[in-house]
Amino acid sequence: MFYRNTLKTKKTIEKEIKYNLFQEGTTDKDDFVCKEGSTNSCYNFNVQDGLLKSGYGFSALTQPSSTSDLDSESDYILQGSEIKAIWKLKWYNFSTDQNNYYLFYYNDLGQICYDNLFAQRIAPFVVDNNFTKTPYAAYYRVGQQDSLLLSGEGDNLLIITGSGLQRNENAPKIVSCCNHYGNLFAITSSERGTLVYSDETDILNFTDELCENLDFSDERGDLNKIISFNDYLYIFRDFGITEVSKYGTDDNFAISHLYISNSYIYPNTIAQCGDDIIFLDSSGLKIFNGSSVSEIKSVYSKLIGTKNQSKAWGEFYNGKYFLACHIKFDDEREIGCEGYSGGFVNNALLVYDISDKSFQLLRGVDINRLLTLNNPYKTKLIACFNGEHKGKIGQLNEDGKIFGEDLEKYWQSKDSDFGDSGKLKKIKSFTLKSKYPCLVTLKSEAMQKTFEIKGGEEVQRVPAGVVGKLFNVTIESTQLAKITNFVLTVRLEK
Repeated sequence: MFYRNTLKTKKTIEKEIKYNLFQEGTTDKDDFVCKEGSTNSCYNFNVQDGLLKSGYGFSALTQPSSTSDLDSESDYILQGSEIKAIWKLKWYNFSTDQNNYYLFYYNDLGQICYDNLFAQRIAPFVVDNNFTKTPYAAYYRVGQQDSLLLSGEGDNLLIITGSGLQRNENAPKIVSCCNHYGNLFAITSSERGTLVYSDETDILNFTDELCENLDFSDERGDLNKIISFNDYLYIFRDFGITEVSKYGTDDNFAISHLYISNSYIYPNTIAQCGDDIIFLDSSGLKIFNGSSVSEIKSVYSKLIGTKNQSKAWGEFYNGKYFLACHIKFDDEREIGCEGYSGGFVNNALLVYDISDKSFQLLRGVDINRLLTLNNPYKTKLIACFNGEHKGKIGQLNEDGKIFGEDLEKYWQSKDSDFGDSGKLKKIKSFTLKSKYPCLVTLKSEAMQKTFEIKGGEEVQRVPAGVVGKLFNVTIESTQLAKITNFVLTVRLEK
């Protein structure tokens, strides 16, 4: 009698891994508890829609020459070889019954230049001044007019309105101020531990003699910024937030210390974002709702916290918080400004979406300051720069370029065992649709392969043959990008 000799063989199955979670790059979770396809590192890609496409960039500022033709834009004429600061001003013209919108900047020649955002531009107007360094700037209403207040070394307080330029020789140097319930409140450069207030709300008549003081000499440190918000006055300090309420016509104040921290709050990152205020301190991004502070958690918190962010700048635009900052990347790459011979101050623009709490990262741009030009006609986010682009004012766009120069785009997944820990697996192939050329790298603990993908409109299938137990995926591009339908076909032992 003969018996069949049955040979046992390993059974395998094929599994499709869809990488449609490009936007999930905000978590601090360990690799193995993340969804397959979650992000480990990403910059210069826009991942908001769950696909990879060209991210943010900057181009030279242009503006319409008329509010009646918003599609035709002309260059914004600049003076000087370095733009040190940018400001804005809206004022109402009673004779024309219209609001006018102006952009101001301070340059390396010591000039304060300005021009109408919606008019024919030949050369900027220049404001007479004697400042010896970049002045402090604050916004304040004078009667029914908005005003730009400039003060600092070498000159008196300058009050710029639609009526022209005026000086207050007796006013203190104002760092931040606001009009709140019939009083002018201010922080001055000479007494940073004191809140100055007066019932004289006309900034033209504002003097030291008319002021009363509230002393805040405590462990929360200097006063840096005042914001009138939700019917209260909030003072942002070196290490905390203090709320000030005023009752009646007498000097009766209720003072509440809402927040104290061991982490320094960077003043120029404080921005009102809808119903909240977002700021950066030395431990990461924070959000303040008027009563309490909470952390905005992200993988970027650790990267930001490793550097002094005294030159960081925050701004709210189009439902997003934009933060120009210095991020220490743990790689040997040099992207954009990181390769400049003169070095850089900031190298990243971190973008936080208020609504869906997602992040995007623009790497390789050295931004000095950000400013939102908001108006009923054409709102833009603009910036001035350090380093090679210090003589320019740029406007945010979505072509992934810095003044015409492509930035390298990079996305890397977290490590994944595809739900089969410790067993050998094989990536047989992958599919994707990439409108433009890109590189795809598949890496395991055993091997690595890089594939050059040609651009096109069709879904492409690429044989892979990468074996291992633990894998990650990297996608790179040096030009325009639009990548979708990325799927791995993996063979696993059953």
